Parts: sequence; structure tokens; C-alpha cells
Amino acid sequence: MQGKDAVLHYLDLLRQPTYWHDGVTRKAAGMEDEREDVQKKTFTKWINAQFAKFGRRYIEDLFNDFRDGRRLLELLEYLTGQKIAKEKGSTRVHALNNVNKALQVLQRNNVDLVNIGSSDIVDGNHKLTLGLIWNIILHWQVKDVMKNIMAGLQQTNSEMILLSWVRQSTRNYPQVNVINFTTSWSDGLAFNALLHSHRPDLFDWNAVASQPSPVQRLEHAFNVARQHLGIEKLLDPEDVATACPDKKSILMYVTSLFQVLPQKVTMEAIREVEMLPRHTRVTREEHIEVHEQHFSQEFSETVEQKTFSTTRMGSEMDLENYQTALEEVLTWLLSAEDALQAQGDISNDVEVVKEQFHTHEGFMMELTAHQGRVGNVLQVGSQLLTAGKLSDDEENEIQEQMNLLNSRWESLRVASMEKQSNLHKVLMDLQNQQLAQLADWLTKTEERTKKIDLEPLGPDLEDLKRQVEEHKAFQEDLEQEQVKVNSLTHMVVVVDENSGDRATAALEEQLQHFGKRWAVICRWTEDRWVLLQDILRKWQHFAEEQCLFDAWLTEKEDAVTKIRTTGFEDQNEMLTNLSKLAILKGDLEMKRQMMSKLKLLSQDLLVAVKNKAVAQKLESRLENFAQRWDSLVQKVESNSKQISQAVTTTQTSVTQTTVMETVTMVTTREQILVKHAKEELPPPPPHKKRQLLVDSEIRKRFDSDTTELHSWMTRSEAVLQSPEFAIFRKEGNLSDLRERVNAIQREKPEKYRKLQDASRSAEALVEQMVNEGLNPDNIRQASEQLKSRWIEFCQLLSERLAWLEYQNNIIDFYSQLQQLEQTTITAENWLKAQPTPATDPATVKTQLEKCKDEIIRMSTLQPQIERLKAQSQALKEKEQGPVFLDADLAAFTSHFKQIFADMHAREKQLQTICDSLPPAHYKETMNTVLLWIQQSETKLSMPQVAVAEYEIMEQRLRELKALQSSLQEQQKGLNYLSTTVEDLSRKAPAEVSQRYRSEIEVILGRWKKLSAQLVEHCQKLEERMTKLQRFQNDTKTLKKWMAEVDVFLKEEWPALGDSEALEKQLEQCTALVNDIQTIQPSLNSVNEVGKKMKSEAEPEFASRIESELKDLNAQWEHICQQAYAKKAALKGGLDKTVSLRKDLSEMHEWITQAEEEYLERDFEYKTPEELQRAVEELKRAKEEAMQKEVKVKLITDSVNNFIAKAPPAAHEALKKELDVLITSYQQLCSRLNGKWKTLEEVWACWRELLSYLDAENKWLNEIELKLKATENVQGGAEEISESLDSLERLMRHPEDNRNQIRELAQTLTDGGILDELINEKLEKFNTRWEELQQQAVRRQKSLEQSIQSAQETDKTLRLIQESLAVIDKQLTAYTADRVDAAQVPQEAQKIQSELTSHEISLEEMKKRNRGKDAAKRVLSQIDVAQKKLQDVSMKFRLFQKPANFEQRLQECKRILDEVKLQVPKLETKSVEQEVVQSQLDHCMKLYKNLSEVKSEVETVIKTGRQIVQKQQTENPKELDERLTALKLQYNELGAKVTEKKQELEKCLKLSRKLRKEINSLTEWLAATDAELTKRSAAQGMPSNLDAEIAWGKATRKEIEKRQVQLKSISDLGENLKTVMKGKESLVEDKLSLLNSNWIAVTSRAEEWFNLLLPFIPVKELEQFDFDIQKMLEPLEVEIQQGVNLKEEDFNKDMSEEDESTVKELLQRGDRLQKGVTDERKREEIKTKQQLLRTKHNALKDLRSQRRKKALEISHQWYQYKRQADDLMTWLDDIEKKLAGLPDQKDEQKLKEIGGELEKKKEDLNAVHRQAERLSKDGAAKAVEPTLIQLSKRWQDFESKFAQFRRLNYAQIVSCYWQTHMFATATTNSILLTVRASGSLSTLQILIRKTLLSASGGIFIYSNTIVLCFCLKIALKLYQSIRKNSAMKNLCLFLLPHYFSITFISLETLVCHASIWFTEHVKHKNCLFQTTHLMPILIGFFICP
Repeated sequence: MQGKDAVLHYLDLLRQPTYWHDGVTRKAAGMEDEREDVQKKTFTKWINAQFAKFGRRYIEDLFNDFRDGRRLLELLEYLTGQKIAKEKGSTRVHALNNVNKALQVLQRNNVDLVNIGSSDIVDGNHKLTLGLIWNIILHWQVKDVMKNIMAGLQQTNSEMILLSWVRQSTRNYPQVNVINFTTSWSDGLAFNALLHSHRPDLFDWNAVASQPSPVQRLEHAFNVARQHLGIEKLLDPEDVATACPDKKSILMYVTSLFQVLPQKVTMEAIREVEMLPRHTRVTREEHIEVHEQHFSQEFSETVEQKTFSTTRMGSEMDLENYQTALEEVLTWLLSAEDALQAQGDISNDVEVVKEQFHTHEGFMMELTAHQGRVGNVLQVGSQLLTAGKLSDDEENEIQEQMNLLNSRWESLRVASMEKQSNLHKVLMDLQNQQLAQLADWLTKTEERTKKIDLEPLGPDLEDLKRQVEEHKAFQEDLEQEQVKVNSLTHMVVVVDENSGDRATAALEEQLQHFGKRWAVICRWTEDRWVLLQDILRKWQHFAEEQCLFDAWLTEKEDAVTKIRTTGFEDQNEMLTNLSKLAILKGDLEMKRQMMSKLKLLSQDLLVAVKNKAVAQKLESRLENFAQRWDSLVQKVESNSKQISQAVTTTQTSVTQTTVMETVTMVTTREQILVKHAKEELPPPPPHKKRQLLVDSEIRKRFDSDTTELHSWMTRSEAVLQSPEFAIFRKEGNLSDLRERVNAIQREKPEKYRKLQDASRSAEALVEQMVNEGLNPDNIRQASEQLKSRWIEFCQLLSERLAWLEYQNNIIDFYSQLQQLEQTTITAENWLKAQPTPATDPATVKTQLEKCKDEIIRMSTLQPQIERLKAQSQALKEKEQGPVFLDADLAAFTSHFKQIFADMHAREKQLQTICDSLPPAHYKETMNTVLLWIQQSETKLSMPQVAVAEYEIMEQRLRELKALQSSLQEQQKGLNYLSTTVEDLSRKAPAEVSQRYRSEIEVILGRWKKLSAQLVEHCQKLEERMTKLQRFQNDTKTLKKWMAEVDVFLKEEWPALGDSEALEKQLEQCTALVNDIQTIQPSLNSVNEVGKKMKSEAEPEFASRIESELKDLNAQWEHICQQAYAKKAALKGGLDKTVSLRKDLSEMHEWITQAEEEYLERDFEYKTPEELQRAVEELKRAKEEAMQKEVKVKLITDSVNNFIAKAPPAAHEALKKELDVLITSYQQLCSRLNGKWKTLEEVWACWRELLSYLDAENKWLNEIELKLKATENVQGGAEEISESLDSLERLMRHPEDNRNQIRELAQTLTDGGILDELINEKLEKFNTRWEELQQQAVRRQKSLEQSIQSAQETDKTLRLIQESLAVIDKQLTAYTADRVDAAQVPQEAQKIQSELTSHEISLEEMKKRNRGKDAAKRVLSQIDVAQKKLQDVSMKFRLFQKPANFEQRLQECKRILDEVKLQVPKLETKSVEQEVVQSQLDHCMKLYKNLSEVKSEVETVIKTGRQIVQKQQTENPKELDERLTALKLQYNELGAKVTEKKQELEKCLKLSRKLRKEINSLTEWLAATDAELTKRSAAQGMPSNLDAEIAWGKATRKEIEKRQVQLKSISDLGENLKTVMKGKESLVEDKLSLLNSNWIAVTSRAEEWFNLLLPFIPVKELEQFDFDIQKMLEPLEVEIQQGVNLKEEDFNKDMSEEDESTVKELLQRGDRLQKGVTDERKREEIKTKQQLLRTKHNALKDLRSQRRKKALEISHQWYQYKRQADDLMTWLDDIEKKLAGLPDQKDEQKLKEIGGELEKKKEDLNAVHRQAERLSKDGAAKAVEPTLIQLSKRWQDFESKFAQFRRLNYAQIVSCYWQTHMFATATTNSILLTVRASGSLSTLQILIRKTLLSASGGIFIYSNTIVLCFCLKIALKLYQSIRKNSAMKNLCLFLLPHYFSITFISLETLVCHASIWFTEHVKHKNCLFQTTHLMPILIGFFICP
């Protein structure tokens, strides 16, 4: 496995493990990849939807398109509404900066980002990229949309709110139960239910629910949401219709629905979601995959069975149902027990245990699903026992069954839980073993990689190949370990209640640690594999080149060795050796660059290998090559000199000349070989023959002319031999090809003159060479070859001119043929567009005449066809023409004959129909019958049966009876029509007869319906008259009763206080209320009858009924309110009287109770609590009495009010009772206040006594504390003396407080208050005072005795000081002699024990003295001794420190300082790669030094830390700082060196690339400059102007290409400058030099091309005129369109595709202006440029307006297109369905098709309305093609279906009246518009619009009527203004449309009427002649 695959597997390892909660849920294995793909598609669609909102380009690959950060910033710009700057570059650094900006923007917007870095996105990390996009969606799509409702509901869980909203919306759909955002959406019902609950008008729920496939339902829901709610199709049905859809994708889409639908969520819905069981709220990550096992087959039926059983048990608690349910549960229990038993023992293999675990989880799910069934059975059994309807035996049996079921269920549950626990334990143990094994493997592998890293690469190629093989073996080991890692990716973790999140976090941390280590190994493997492959490739390439060069060098060395330099036998041998040397020189020149190539290859290899041994070997080999090369060159030069000297000394001048000519020819030949010359040099001259040089001027001219002629013929032959001459064309433009051939023909005379010149030069050369004795054969041969080639070229040119003439004849032939074909196609289209032959004689005659005219027109084409045949024959005879001539002519002739025959057939058909039309009387009768039917229907359509006045209803009934009589009178005309149609069906063709039968059938249907309606109306009218009469009687009765009740309610009420009168009237009012309740149903019945009559009544009478009902109900409500109010008032008065008596009685009782409780009983106060309670009780009693004052006042006011309203007899008793109450209350308040003040004074005296006692007790406490403090005083005499003095001062205390205590106690005890308590406290106080006095005396004596003990402490401290001084002196001597503890261990041990003993003694002394508040002097002495002890201990620790530590520390510091001094030398100071390479080598040396000193620095730091920790130095802080500085210095140097290493490597790479690119560009500039110099040196006009222009153009294109290279070099320079940091000028110098050369060369090239401009042919100017005119024509056409939109404005992005063409034309114009000298032509070019620029700018403005306009109405446009396309698709399907009908009529299918047609008419009307709105918005041209096509298709289908369809009478009537009303309104509108404008063009425009809408839809008939009225208007105006040609043209324009639309639209009605007559009228004697009926029928529809 390669390293890249290993990294991918590492990503799998990083995925979160699967958690199992209570054995219920688990993560489905193998779903991660699918989830990732789904999220990628969904998130991509969401992002593209956002981009589409602001016109951004879509993304294609989410992971790749976001890597540079640009598209991510564009997305955030739209979401945040802020402009964000982007990096301009395209490197990785720019990409990281862009992504960092995006992450900062997300952080500012509080978007959660966890472990997502910029490098992850740039590297295309799939998982983290998806996580980033999900966080963006969650913030701006989910939380942003739901923040308002979350704040309103005070909820923070958006997912819970969303789930609550979904469940609340789909509550009325029993098929839908949404419990999560994964599995609940798979079947597609949830989406459809959510849409239907809020928009039920969009589709039929039952139709969607009955669809068999979830994919179909999902597709339907997504399409509805897109079409009607504007939600993009973010999800694919195939991704949702799975076992576990992606949760995030579902959440995102449901949130989009939530955004556009009503967002009402109640707290009840949220609480319902919170109460859902946890296992139902699973996510995709927790989804349960139930394994295939024998008991799981029932799982799909569990829910249904559970629901059924629960419902059945809940509804019927009988014994039979209980027994059935019990048997089902016991059966299932038996199967479950068997299944648990069949699971077997637990395996030792982890994969097998996982499978067992998953299997058992499925079993646990089964138990969970059936738990409710078991509980229901037990519950029903308990209910049966509780009901008590069973016998004893049945009860006992049920009890035993319940016990058995419960025990078996409990046993099964316990066994399964134990099994689950065991599986948990075993599985976790096995997985922990796997983790331990992985940890061991990782450790070993890491050690292995470190070892491999230490091994250098190479030093030979074979060693490198061995290392590659070893790495392959390492990769194989990695692949084998991958199997175990994959097993861990699906790890199962059991989370119990005790460990919980802690176990999860620990495992995640462990897996994350392993994942990081695994990733490091994988990355190392991948990086090393790439490195090895790169080095191996480079090394092999270098080895191959080295071997080839070595072999070549050896060969040339051998060749030089074989060449003789002396001792030549003859001159030929000398010349031969000299030729060999010349050839060898040429080879050396050609091979010189190979040395540079080898050096570059070796440098690349050394940079990759970084091995000094390899570098030395390569350098030695290259040095060897260089030495051999130099030696070979020297040998060649030496040999050449020797041969030349031999020539000088031994040969004559002639021989020298011959030798030099030989050398020159050999050298020239080598040069020609290098330049790939075509001609060979002549052989060397013969031996000893005199040769003279010919005239060089004639030879040069001859060579120039020959070369030029050959070059011109070569270019011309390339044109003449073009593949275009091999194919004959039927059409096309040959002007370009012809122009090129003509140009050659025009140049031919000039070239012929050149040929003659060359021939004369050749003759002169031959003559001269013959005279001089030279061989002229080569000149003759060259001249003859030139002439023969010229003859062949002239022949080829003549052939091509003849071919062009023949091709023009072919194109002319096909042009005529195409015109004839177009005429034939027009005739064919006219024939196809002809409607079905009409039934009207005038229309049929018109059609017949048109057909004859077309036949005559077609006949005139036959002479042209004959001429075309003759022309074809001539072409075939002239040359061997193309084979397609005859085939195309034959095909056209056959097509023409077929169309001609079809027209004759059409003529014959029309003639036949014209001969079989019905008589005129048929139409008259038809119109009469239809008129009567129409009038009758009009009468019946009026509200004849509506409820009105009774007299009016009687009058209407009489009119209906009269209409029934008139119906019988019209029966005669109807019978005549039936008879006529019957006769016509026998004569006329089938279609015509069928049409009339359908028409008469429709009329008979209307007749029959009219009869039925008459009978129905009469019955309804009679019934409603009866109801009206009964309603009026009931109303009168109710009003009379309410008038009597009103009299009773208006009687006067008795005065308050008269209880008997109140009770009597209350009884009467109660009886009235009971009567109201009894009569209420009657009133309800009257209201119901009135409402029903109101719905059936006329508006005026309905308002009267409503008013009567309103008055009746208002009066009833008034009566009821008065009755209930009077009853309540009477009851309230009676209650108030009773309540007042009760309040007076309660107040008297409270006063009596208060006197008994607080005033009449005696108080005894034995404790302070009793005294305090007495005070508080009296205070509360006082406050309570004050509170009762308000109640007394209220009672007084109530009594006074009552007296004012009561009779005079009740005044005296009430006043007396109130006075007694007030007197008793005032006395009570006075007594309570006096007693409370007395107790307050006693309580104050007691508090004062307690305060004195507290003060004295505090003094006694201070004495007690002082005694305790001086109990164990230790220290010097001063401390003890001070303690004694303080005790004596405290004992001097005055006696005043004790006297005051005695006086207060005597006062209280005399009054008998708290006497016992006061005596007890005084006794206790006196006793304690005496005891403390005695203790103080004893303590004084004790302190005096303690002074003596202080002397002992001083003595001990003195001895310790002496011992420490001795040890200090000894340690000082050891330190001076550089002796450490390791050298004298026994003495060190002794010193350490003494120091330890002294330290313990001092600590004990200090602890003893500190604990007992010792004297300061003693403590200071102890501190001094301890300080001395610390100093000595410090010296002892220095005595223990190693002696050489400081030396090692200084050595490390020295090495680091040296490195630090070398670091500034690493600063980049040159861009030359040699300098940078040397700096890099120096840097690597420093890097090596740091690596070598690393271990010593670590050891020194470690030892120093121990010394500091053990305090083995005088200044630990200073040493610690030095160690820290050493560590920081090492780290800083390491970082700097590493950084410089990276900078130098980068600089070296960039400098190499920069040098390569600069060299390449400089070479090209030099070559171009040389070529320019050469061409500029020529005098006068160039001989070959075309070649010069071609070279100039090629050079200009090459400059454009090299411009990119220059830009690349500038970018490289910028990157290099960022690395240089202060040395940018070095790069600038190189770039400036290059730019200067570039500007110089390009400027010269431009000047050279400008010099050629005056010689540019006029053809370019003509071509420019042609191109600019060709460009202006479409621009003008599009400008004429204006802002009117076309379909293309919606279908394509209106980018400026012609921007580049316009720009190119303008640039061409600028160049032509420079080259044209004629001022007039220059002005013409400027004018055309300005015109083009103006037109183009105007077009851009128009396009911008159209684009803006198109965007505004794009939603309506796409909706219109979608609806029209749906209708076209439906027409295709329904036409196929209609074509597949059998010959015999299938009434059911016809009815279905008719029903579909009626439904689709509504869609058609919607399309027309949408089109009308778009036309108003300026898109008339856009909607016109689709609308015309749709209307044409609809009209054709209606025509086809006319012979099958049947319209009943009622539909025709309804359609007629709708259309008639529409037509009348439209006609009136047209008349008003025409009168207002006074223009006939206005009428014509309106008629055209009417024709457009009349071409299809439900208003086709109304538009026909409008046309009739328009025709009448036009005819009247024409009669008044006969000479007005415009009016005449309008009439002529209107008539054909009127006839075609009228009869095409009416043929359906006529056909249906005929069919109805034929099938429903059986008797011939009741039929009339159809000649009377048909005109009436047609007139009925045309002119009502």
C-alpha cells in the first residue's frame, strides 16, 4: 500500500467510535463514505443556490474549489453582506491567507470552529471541509432562521423546536410519525405531509400516499417545493430513500421549508418531543441496523401488531380477547427463548464477538418492541380480575397465567441482560488487547523509522535500489497492519451510568493519540516513498546520460588517436585526416552543452540526496569528464596545427588552396548537416587538377533566385494541395480559397521573370565554369530541376482553377435545388396546416379554391425541375462529378411528386364534402330550437326556486307550469332535426355524419335536462313555500310570549330588609328562568329553519329573514339577561342582610374573647421567655385591636347604608346594636394599651441587669484567658516578667458594676418577677469571681518560678553555635582544596549527621517556644542559629556538587556562541546559485554542529537542574538562569538555523528556476534581435513582402507568448525578493536588465512591423470593411429589438460574447490607420470604428436593461415555461393514448380522457394568464413561440378528439354563458378603445390579441363571439367609408380568421349534438329535417 492510501486509512481511524447506550443503538458500519458523498452533493447544491442569488459562478467540486479560499470568501461575502479582500496570487501561501481570512470572519460571527485549520481546507481534507460548510449552514440557515422563535419559546435546542414543528404540522396524518431526522423521512410521506398540512391546495394527499415507491413520493415533494415555494432541490430522492439518510442534509432541507411555511410551534409540541423515548430519537450516527436472523422477520410487523393489540384490549375487556392476546404473547416468548438459547457461547475472536454483540442487540430491540404487549396483557388481566365479572375458577386460571407470563418474561429479560453484560465485558477485553497490540506496533515502527532516517541515502545506485525495496517491504507491513486499524475504526464502546462521559472521553483521547501517531507514520511513508522515487529517477537519468557521454568520449578519443599527423604518403591521405579533424570539431561543438547538462543533473541529485560521499563521487566523475574533454580538445587542436604545418612546408600554394577548400567544404557540410540543408555538397575535386573560383556575385544571385523560387513554389503547393480541393461541396463560401489561388495566379508572372533570370544566371555560370575548366554539372542539374518543377507547378495551378469553376457550378445547382425544395416544403407545410374539412358550404368552397390555387402554383415548378435535370446531366458529362447529384435530385423529384399527389387528393376530398352538405332549412330549424332552449335555460338560470315573499313564490310557480306547457309545443322542431340528421348520416361521409349526430345529440341532452329541471324546480318551490309558512307562525308565537315576560320583569322590587318579600319574588324569578331553559330548544329550531331558508332565499328576502332572526334573538337575549340579573339581585340582597347580622355577631364575640384572654386572667413571670412572650402578646393584641378598627368602620358604614334603604321599623334595633359594639371596642383598646406599657418598663429593667452581668463576665473572661496564656510561659526573664505585670494590671478592677447589679436584682425580686432566676445568676457570678481571684494569686507565684528556666535555653544555643563554626571551617578548607564529598565519604557522612542533629534540636526548641508564646530574644537566637546552620548546609551541598560541572557548562556555552557568530553569515547576500549553495553548505555544517552538541547540552541542563533542586550551589537562582539561558540559546539557534536552511533551500530553488527562465528568454531576445538586425540591413523594399509580413506577425504572436514567460519571471523575482529580505536590489538588477532588453527588442520589432504597414495590400482594408459590416448587422438587429425580451434572454447568460470580437476589430482599425496613408480612408476607418463603438455601447446598455428586466420576471418566466412544458408533455402522452384506442368505442376510456382534458383546461388557462402577464411586462416575443405551439397542439388534439368526445347540454349552456359574458365585456372594451383613439390600427391590434388568445383555452368560444362583433363593427365602418383602404384591409384580414376559428372551435359542439341525436332518438317519426336545425345551432353560437 502506498503512503497516500495509508493517509486515507488514517482519516478513517480518526472518525468517532460507535457508542452503545443500554444495548439499544449502534452505528451502522460502512456508512461513512456514503454519508460523505451525500453531504458533498447536498452542501454543493446549497452553496450553488446561494451563489445563484447574487449571480456568481457555480462550484463543481466542493473539496477542490474551496482549496484556494476564493470561493469560500465569495460565499461569506454574500452571507455577511460585507466586502472581503482576497489574495491576488495563486500559490499555496495565498490560498492559506484566503482561508485564514475566512476563518477569522467566521469567528467574528460566532461560528463554532473546532480543530479546523487553514491547511486542512487548502489540502482538501474531506471531513473537515464538510464540517466547516456544515457549521456555516448551521449558523446562517438553521440558527439564523430559527433565532426568533427560539427566543420567543425560551428554548436553545433548534433541533428539538424543528422536530416539534414537524410533528405538530403532521399530527393529522396517521401514516406519518416523525421521531427523528433520519429514518422517519425515508418513505417520502413526511415531506409531502409537511407541505400538504400548510398548502393543501397544491396536491391531493391520497394520490401521493398511494404511490408505491418512496422515490416517487420524494420526487413529488421536492418538485412541489421547488415550483410553488421556490426551494431548490437540495436533496436527491435516491439519497433519502435509504435505511438511514444523512441527518444534516435532512435538517438543512427541513429548515428551508420552515423558513417559507408558517412557523407556529406550541409548548405542548415541545413537551411531547421531550417525552419521546430516547431510543426513538436516534440520529444517523446512532441508527440501528437489525441483522438478518430468524426472529427478526417479525420486527417489521411489531408496531402494527402492537397497535392492533393495544386498541383491541383497550376497547374490549372480555375474556376471549384476553386469551387470544395471551396466546400470541406466549408464542412469541417461546420463540424468543429459543432464539436466545440458539445464540451459543461467546467466541474469542473479536470480529465474531462483534457480530454476536450486534445479533444480541437486535434481540434486545425485539424485547423492547414486545415489552408493551406483555404489559398490555398483564394490565388487561388485572382489569378483568378487578371487574369481578369472572367465576372463581376463571380468576384462579387468569392469576396463574399472569404469574407464569410475568415469571417467564422476567427470566427472559434477566437472561438477556446477563448475556449482554457478558458480551460487553468480553468485547471490551478483546478490543483493549487490540489497542495494546496497536500501541506496541506503533512504538516499534516509530523506532524503525528513526533508524531508517539516520541511514544515509546511497552512496551507490544499487544501494538506493536496495533502500527502495526495503521501503516497499515497510509499506507491505503497513498494509497488513491496516486490517487491524480498520477493525478499530468500527470499535464498539459500552457507556454505563458510572463511567459515562469519562470513559468516552478517555477512549476518544486514546484513539486520537493513536490516530496522530498512525498519521505521522503514514505521512513519513508517503514522503519517503516520493523522495526515494524522485532520487531514483534522477540518479538513473544521470547514470544513463553519464554512460552515453562516457561512451561517446571514449569513441572520440579513439578516433583522435587513429588520426595521423605526420608521415603522409600522399595528398589524399592528408586531406582525409584533415576532413576527419574538421568533422570531429563539429561533433565537439554539438556535444559541448552535454557537460553543462551533466553538471545540472548532478546538482539536482545532490540537493535531493544530501550525502557527502555521493557528492564526492559525483564531483570526481565530473572532474574526470572535464579533464578528458580538455585533453581531447587539445589533441584536436594540436593535430590540426601539425597537419597545417605539414601543408605549409611540403605543398605548393595550389595545394594549400585545395586543402583549404577541402577544409572549408567539410566545415560547411557539417554546418549544413546541423542546419538540416536539403542539398549535398559536390564530391571533392580530382587529384592535381587546377580549380579556379567562379564569379561569386553571379553564383550568389543564382542561389538567391533558386532558393526564392523553390520557397515560393513550396508555399503555393501547400495551398494548392490543401484537403479542401479533395471534397466537393453542396454549399459554402469559397471566396477565401479562391482568393488564395488567385493571389498565386497574380504572383505567377513575376515569379516567371525570376525563373528567366535564374536560367540566364545559370547559363552564364555554366559558360564561365567551362571556360575556366570547372565542372558545371551541378549548376545545370539545379537549373533543369527548377524548370521541371515550374512546369509541374503551372499544371497544378491550372487544374485547381478549373476545379474552382466546376465547384461554383455545383453550388449554383444546389442553390436552385434548395429554392425548389423550400417551395415544396412550404407547400407541404401548408397542406399539413390545413384544417379538417368544414361543414359550412362557404368554408368548404373557400378551402377548395385555395387548394386549386396551390396546385396551379406547384405546376409552375415543373419547367424549372426539367431545367435542373438538364443542368445535372451537363455537370456529369463535363467531369466526373460527385455521386450525390443524382441521389439528391431523385429525392427531391420523389418528394415533389408526393406533395403534388397529396394536393390532388385534398382537392378530391373537398369536392366530395361540398357535394354532401345539409339543406338550408336544417340550419333555420336548428337556430329556432336552440334559441328557445337558450331562452328557457336563461329563465331557469334565474333564481326561480329561491325563497321570497309568499305571493312572489306563487307567481313563479305559475310561470314554471306555463314553461312546461311551452316545452311540449317545441317538440315538433326537435323531431325534424333528428330525422334530417338520420337521412344525412346515410349520404354524407362518416366524419360529416358523425359531426351532425354529435350536434343533435347535444341538443337532445339539453332538451332532456331542461325538462328535468322544470320538474325539479316545481317540487322545490312547493316545499319551500310550506317551510316559509311554518317559520312565520313560530316566530309570531315566540314574540307574544316574550312580551308577557317583559311585563313581569318591569315590576318594582321590594326594599331591602323585607326578607319574606325577597324570598317570594326570588321563587317567582327562579320559575321564570326554568321556563326560559324549556323554551330555548324551540328558539334553536326556529333559528335553524331560518338559516336554512336564508341560504335558499333571494338576497333581499334573505336580509329580511336575517333581520327578523336578529331581532328575535336580540329580544330573547334581553329577556334572558333581565331574568338572570333580577334573580341574582334578589339573591344578593337576601345574602347581604344575612351577612350583616353575621358580622355584628362575630365582632361581639371577638371583643369578649379578647377581654377574657388578655385582661381578666393574671400573669406570672418565672422566666425571661414568659415575660417576653407576655410583652409580645399584648403588643399583638394591641395591633390586632387597631386592625379591627377598619372592620368596625366597615360594619358601621354597612349598617348606615342598610338603615338608609331598610324600612323605618328596622332602624332602632340596628342603631342600638351598633352603639354597644363601638363602646365595647373603645374600652378594650384603652385597657390593652395601659397594660402593655407597664410590661414594657419591667422588660427594660431586666435587660439593664443582664447588660451589667455581661460586662462583669467579660472582665472575668479576660482574667481567665490571661491565666491560660501564662500557664506555660517559656523564654527569658523579660518575657516572664512582662506576663506577670500584665496579670497584675488586669486584677485592678473597680467595684461599681457589682453594686449596680445588686440594686437592680433587689428591685425585680421585690416585685416577684423572675426572682428565682435572678438569685441563681447572682450566686453563679459571685462564685466564679471568687475562684478566679484565687487562681490569679497562684499564677503569680508560678511565673516567678519560671524565670529560672530561661537560662538553660541560652546554654544550648551557645553549644550549637560553636559546633557549627567548627564544621564551617572544615568545609571551607575542603572547598579551597577542590575536594568533594565523593573523595572523603566518611567525613561527609559525619558532617551530615551532625548537621541533621543540630537541625532537629533547633526545630524542637523553636516549636516549643513558638507554641507557648516564647520571648522574642529566644526566638531571635534560634533564628540566628538556624541561619548559620543554613549557611553551613549550603557549603556542605557545594561540597557534594561534582567538580567538573562548571567546565562542561562553559564548553557548551562556547560552542553555542561560536554557532551564534556564524549565523549572520547565513543571510542571503546574492542570487547566484553557487553563492547560495555555499551558504547552504555552511548552514548544514552549523546544523550538524548543533545536532552533535545537543546531547551534551541536554546532559548539562539535566545535571544543573538536579544541582539547583538539591541546592548544591551558592546561587541556585543564578545557575537556574544560566541553564535557562543555555536552553533558550540552543532553541533559538536551532530555530534560526532551521529557518535559514529553509530560506536558503527556497532561495536556491527559486534562483535556479529564475536563471533558467532568464537564460531562455535572453536567448530568444538575442536571436530575435539578430534577426531584426539582419532584416533591417536590407536596403529598399523587401524582395518577399509576404514573407516579411508573415515573420512580423509570427514575431508579434511569439512576443505575446513570451509576455507570459516574462510575467512568470517577474513572479519568480517577487517570490525571491520576499526571501532575500533587504537584498531585493540584487533581484531588481537582473529583472531590470531583462526588462530593458525586452523593451529594446520588442520596440525594434514593433518599429519593423510599422515599417511594413504601408506595404500591406488593400485586401486587408476590404476585409476589415467586410468584417465590421458583418458585425454591425446583428448589432443593429438586436438594437431594433429594444428592451423587448426574447426567450434567449432567459435561457443564456447575457455575457458580452462579442466583446472580444469588437475589441479585435477596433484594434485592427487602429493598426490600419497607422498603415494607411490616404487621409480619406483613414477618416472612413475612424467613422466605422466610432459607429461600431456606439452601436456596441448602446447594445450593452440594452442588454443590461433586458437582463435586469429578465431577472425581475425570471420567476414568472420559468414558472410559465415549466407549466407549458408540462402541458406539451401531457399532450404527447394523451395523443399516444388516443391513438391507441380501438376502433370500437370504449366509453370508459373516452370518459377518462374527457375528464383529463377538462382538468388540463385549467392549466391551459393558467398558462394564458401567465403569458398575458409576461406580455405586459415586456416579454411578448419570448412567450409567443411557445404559446402559439401550445395552442396549435391543443387545437389539433381537440379536433382529433371531437369525433370521440360528448358534451352534455348543461356543459354547453354553462360554457356559453361564461363565454358570452366574457365576449360582451371584451367587445365593449374594444368599442370604447376604438372610439377613444379614433384609429383603425387600434382595432386591428386588439383583434390580433384576441386571435392570439382565441387559438386555445376555455375562452375560445367567447373570443369567437368577440370576433363576430369586431367583424360587424368593421363592416359598418367600411360601409360608411367605402374608400378607406385601411378599413378594407382590416375586413379582409378579419374574415379568414373569423371563419377558421369559428368553425374549428364549433365543430366539437356540432359533432356531439349529432352523436346524441343518433344514439338517443329511436323513432324516425319524431325527427325533423336537419336543414332547419343546423343554421339555428350555428347562429346560436355565433350571434346570440
